[in-house]
Amino acid sequence: MPGIRIAAPCLSKEGFNGRKILFFVRNMADEMYAFSRLEGALQRTKSLLWPIRWGVWLRLAVIALFVGGGISFPSTSGYNFGDGDLPPGVMESLPAIAPLIVALFIVVLAIAIIWWIIGTVMQFVFVDMLRKDDIHIRPFFGKRLGKGVRLFVFQVALTLVLILAMVALIIMLVGLGGSGVGGAALILVFIPFVLVAALLFGIVFLLTNDFVVPIMIHEDCGVIEGWQRLIETISANIWQSVVYVVTRLILGLVAGIVQAVLVVLALLVIAIPFVLIGIVLLAALMANYVLLLVLLIPYLIIAIPVALLIAVPFVTFFRYYGLLVLEGLAPEYHLLPE
Repeated sequence: MPGIRIAAPCLSKEGFNGRKILFFVRNMADEMYAFSRLEGALQRTKSLLWPIRWGVWLRLAVIALFVGGGISFPSTSGYNFGDGDLPPGVMESLPAIAPLIVALFIVVLAIAIIWWIIGTVMQFVFVDMLRKDDIHIRPFFGKRLGKGVRLFVFQVALTLVLILAMVALIIMLVGLGGSGVGGAALILVFIPFVLVAALLFGIVFLLTNDFVVPIMIHEDCGVIEGWQRLIETISANIWQSVVYVVTRLILGLVAGIVQAVLVVLALLVIAIPFVLIGIVLLAALMANYVLLLVLLIPYLIIAIPVALLIAVPFVTFFRYYGLLVLEGLAPEYHLLPE
């Protein structure tokens, strides 16, 4: 039976090593703020949102509309319109309606800029709401308008740098390879580099919203000074910061998928009565299809708020999560109430 006596110590040693590895993994998870702060963020989100208080949910839905987690509209920028796509006579009338087109473009641009500025202000308002445990927008909006405009300028500058860098890269590649197949091939080869650059800029935006905004509130400083403080904090916690960014990106991807599925299911359920009404109108009244488009108005009035309400738990959790991790990285930035 010596074989058994030899096997028993081996199994015991392996079991010991397994427990040691498991203890090491658990200990490491406890020490990593990206992991240890997850439960706290979940508990605070649950405490804020449950039991349901509709005033709180609706105000947070407004926040979600501007800071993210809301509705994404499809883009038609990938389609190139040709002469055959336009009704006859439109091309000839373009010079006459050109001022109207320019005016419409200016109006749309102005609305987009105002929307963007409101969104940057809401980043600060959101933090104020959670740290003061006062879920109201109006008391904080005017107070944070100046910092929101600074954040807007910073984001515009970053966006322009990214766009100009990509345009310059494309022009350079086309110049090297020509306008034919060679230039297109070079552009395809450098697509991974463009994606990496876009990811890096995305991480900068993420860290700005998650960490720099709370630092600006705590220190009452601008964006650049806030980033200087954050760089000092990251330098002292390199691995903690890296793990947070990776975890945050993965959680954001998973949450985005879950939220998208929930929104699609909700929109389909909401659409059922409108589809039935449309079928009845077509069968009984022989209504024109254009008339049926009117049903889109009440549908959107219901669907958009529902989609935003679905986003509320997600945006609330991630804001709590960022604030708790920042507190772990730098205890002086303890913004949330006990």
